[in-house]
Order: sequence, then C-alpha cells, then structure tokens
Amino acid sequence: MLDLMRKHARNWLVKILIGMVIIVFIFYFGSIRGRDRAETIASLDDQIISYMELQREYHNLLDFYRQRYGDKLSDDMLKALNLKQQAYDNIISQAVILHKAKEFNIQVTEEEVRASILANPSFHRGGVFDERIYQQVLRYRKISPADFEVNQKKLLTMMKLENIIQSAVKVSDRDVFDLYRIQNEKINANYIRLPIKGFREKIRPDRRELEAYLKQHEEEFRVPEQIKVNYLSFSSKDFSSSVKIFEAEIADYYERHRESYRGKGGKPVPLPEVRNKIASELIHRQAMQKASEAAKKAHDTIYQKENFEDYARQHGLEIHSTGFFNPNKPPQDLRLINDFPAAVLNLKTHETSSVLSDNRRYYLLKVVARNPSYIPSLKEIETEVSKRYGDEESRNLGKKEADAILDRLKKGETIHKVAQEKGLRIEETGLFVPSSPVPKLGASRELGDTLAVLSEKNPYPENVFLVQDHYVILRFKERGKLNTADFEAKKALLKVSLRRMKASEYILSWLEKNKEYMIKEGKLKILKDVKDL
Repeated sequence: MLDLMRKHARNWLVKILIGMVIIVFIFYFGSIRGRDRAETIASLDDQIISYMELQREYHNLLDFYRQRYGDKLSDDMLKALNLKQQAYDNIISQAVILHKAKEFNIQVTEEEVRASILANPSFHRGGVFDERIYQQVLRYRKISPADFEVNQKKLLTMMKLENIIQSAVKVSDRDVFDLYRIQNEKINANYIRLPIKGFREKIRPDRRELEAYLKQHEEEFRVPEQIKVNYLSFSSKDFSSSVKIFEAEIADYYERHRESYRGKGGKPVPLPEVRNKIASELIHRQAMQKASEAAKKAHDTIYQKENFEDYARQHGLEIHSTGFFNPNKPPQDLRLINDFPAAVLNLKTHETSSVLSDNRRYYLLKVVARNPSYIPSLKEIETEVSKRYGDEESRNLGKKEADAILDRLKKGETIHKVAQEKGLRIEETGLFVPSSPVPKLGASRELGDTLAVLSEKNPYPENVFLVQDHYVILRFKERGKLNTADFEAKKALLKVSLRRMKASEYILSWLEKNKEYMIKEGKLKILKDVKDL
C-alpha cells in the first residue's frame, strides 16, 4: 500500500486526474462505432477486431490529445505518446471488457441510454439538451443516431462493470493518514559528498588492461548496422486541395469545442475569429485520411506485385533516397515516424515496409542496402576505451571508499569524526518533503524514497548514492511535525483521491489478468502485433 502511495505522491492531484482521464478513455470512449470486418488484427470468440477499427481509434486519440493540449502538442510529444500502441491496447481492452460484461449478464435499458444522452453536456445549449446540436455532432462524427445509441449502450455497460470492480476497493483511515504523511511530512538530513574526480588520476591502464576491458564490454563499442532506404511519402499537403469543408462542419466543430476558444478573461472567442484555424484543422484531418488511404493502396499493390519503382513511376511519385544511417538515428525527414527502428530492422534487403506515419504524412520504405554491424579494434577506438575504463574504475574506487565510510558510521563512529579525518564537509538539506527534489542534491526518486524511511533508530541507509559525479552518504537528522488540523481538513478529499488511485491500479490489474487468461485459454487471439501494422 505504501509503495502505491509513494508512486503517486509526487504532484498527486495531477497524477490522479490524468490517471482518471486515461481510465475513462480506455473504458468509455474507445472505438465503439460499428465493426468493420476488414483486415483482422485480433479476435475474441466470434468477435472480429479489425485494422480499420485501429485506424479510427488512432484518430480518436489524436483528436483527444489535440483538444487537450492545443498548440502545445508538438511532434516530439506525439512520438512520446506512442498513439499507435495506445490505440491498439484500447481496442483489445474494450473487447475484453465487453466480453466480461456479457459473462456477468450486465444489462442496460433503453431508458438508461436515453437518459445518458439527454444528460451529455456535449449536446446542451444553455444547460439544456438541444436536438439540433445532437444531430450536428453526430453528422460531424459521421455516425447515425441508431449507431450512436448502440455505442452508448456499450458505454453504459462498461461503466456498470467498472462500478462492480471498483466496489471491491477499500480504503482505511490508516491508509489515508499514511498518504497525508508521505505528501506532507518533512525531514532534515546531514550528508557528505565524496567526489569521483579525486580517484581519476590514480587510474593509468596499460594496453593489456584496455584489451581486456574492450573484450569484456565489446557490445558497448559495437558499431551498429547501417542501412540505406528508398521511400515514398504521402503528405497531407498533397491531398489538401481535394478536400472540401462546408461551413456547417466548421460551425459544428466550433460548437463542440467552444470551451477551447476563449480569450482574455475567459470570454468566448467568436466563430469568425477562429474560423480559418478550424477550417485548416479539418482540412488537415481529412487530407491525412486520404493520404492514409493512398499509402495503404500503394502498399497492397506493391506487396502483391513487388514493383516499388514501377508503382512510383506509374503514379508520378517521387522516390526519396537516404545515405547509410543507423536505424536508431534516422535522417531528419524520417525521425518522427512511429516505431521507425523496429519497422526497418525487421525488413529484409529489397523488402517494402508496412504503412508508417508521423503527424503529417504516411510512408512506404524499401531497404536497398545494408552494412553489417561490427566491433572495431582497440587501435581504432583506444581513446574512447581508455576514457570509459578510467571513468568506470574511478566510480569503483569512489564507491569502495564511500561504502567503507558508511560502514564505519553504521558501526558507531560519528559523522563529524569521519568527515574531519577524510577532509570532507558535512552538509545539511534542511527540512523538506522527500517526494520533492532534495535541496542541493536535486530530484531523485531513489534518494527521496530512501530518506522517507530513515529515522532516529535507523539513521543510515543501506547504500551510498551516486549524484552528479559524487558519492553521497546520508544521515537522518530530524523529522518535522505534522499539522493534525490540516490533516483533518483534507481527510475526506484524500480518502476519495486514494480510493481513485487504488481503483485505477485495481482495474488495470484486473484487465491485464483477464487478457492473459483469455489468451491462454485460446479465446483471445492476437493475429497481428502493433509493430507489424
């Protein structure tokens, strides 16, 4: 329990809110439109999970993060989010959840569906359900009212199952106090720092030692495989001119995202002022869909006929070429492609990739040549080997000395005596919350977690710590007093928050266990891994 709370303690409210958004998105909003029986990526009993469903989920997620972060959503953020993997996990998870709901005979009435639609704020104007807005939103999403109601029924079914699962989560008053203590209790510690650089001048390796070091660490010095690729690019810009956006679509989008368009003082920005921005976004989305379709068509044709160059020539597509490069450090134009290293490393020479993408275009790659990896001789890299050997040996000597100091302190020698003998200065953190950065030492989860469990009876940690080229030896000094009045004032909110944290962990654990069981029993069959799509 304490491990769970420590994991969530840093900026705990933000983490809870983000966690709940993710859970809600997984359980409530995945791709719950009609199933397309296209290319199958998985199946659960008689239910097909298709590639088209994955694509819809990917674009749903992309819309979600664009609405959440707006202009702050950069290409680097999108790459870090790994939307393709998220989409893949979501559609598999949703299938598992609905399957379990059916096993539990969870029922949702038509009246419950109707009430949920009427209560949805996305369809309100002035706090009241508006039929016109309802129809506009559905038209924009290209879904009929009948299909939407079916999806809403699935949504409510999953919500009921979640409530059943969450009902097993219990939180005691002691758990709540422990969470408050982790978040608010301050401690003060002494520490001494032992610089590594003081040991560096003692390291003078001969050639025999360097040869042995290279042999022992040869994989660290391996020059990776280099590849050369040709590729076709299908950019949204190439299809923008063929996209037609109607004023009604712009108005619909504005109505659904009105809260995102506010100026100074929170006042709504009129539609005319953001009309061009919305139109550009809608054109980009539809153009990306067209680019995706063109890339998929090209892939299927090339895959069947193995005519990468012929296809490009027949359709007036430019074949881009790269020089040799490390797949883990691709050229600038290819750097933002999702899962690029895995995609190209699995290709044989002259083989064409599946459709790959970044935030602006889709790609087909063909590996045209490879230079195999190799381990260079000591003569080629002697300077680098010597440096790494010296750095490692310096750390080893420094740690040995720091461990010896810690051992003496644990045996009863005073920190003042040892520090004076070694010519080291005793420093002090001052009172701080361990879940925050350690004063003068910086942010370190390992340091914070260690300091949180030290006490007068157990003043020294088990280990020394390497921090910014120094080994640090810690000693507990004092613990600050907790504000019991503040705890009582926050107790109710903390209890709710902690229950959400535990529920989030519990639901994800439940989901993974059921996935594993269904795969083991042969009910859930994963036919294509995300990296192959």
